Amino acid sequence: MTTSRRVSISLWAFAVLLFVAEISPGQTVPPKPDPVLQALDVRISSFLEGVSQGQTQNAYQDLLTGSQLAAQQEPLKELTEKTKQLQTKYGDYHGFEQIAAKRIGADLVLLRYLYKCRDFPVVWYFTFYRTPAADEAAAENGDWRVIAVRFDTNLEILGL
Repeated sequence: MTTSRRVSISLWAFAVLLFVAEISPGQTVPPKPDPVLQALDVRISSFLEGVSQGQTQNAYQDLLTGSQLAAQQEPLKELTEKTKQLQTKYGDYHGFEQIAAKRIGADLVLLRYLYKCRDFPVVWYFTFYRTPAADEAAAENGDWRVIAVRFDTNLEILGL
């Protein structure tokens, strides 16, 4: 075997090894981040930061922009008052993290967050919807609005 042929075979074998090492059996390529979920996470993060700083009324106003929930004054007032009691009931705020993000079809998103207080965590649930667009380009740029927001302390349901 000539030297140039040995070099060619060695280079080819090296390339194959690099490829195999790059993606080994059982290894999966991580999914690309969903830009919609990222944008909605920014909105929720802003909301939860506002709540943690005692700016509950403004936080709800910003979150519910474009939502029909903003027009439901009595339920919104009750939710705002209940939210203001979080610190009193569960202790000082210590942070939050997203614990679930799921798209249902192209136009519905469910998000769940763990809001960490000193004495007990609170689970927040957010549902976003956008009106389906006639063409795909318009659908990607659609306006997402909150159609449901709630929180509770039912932690056992997280394990299901």
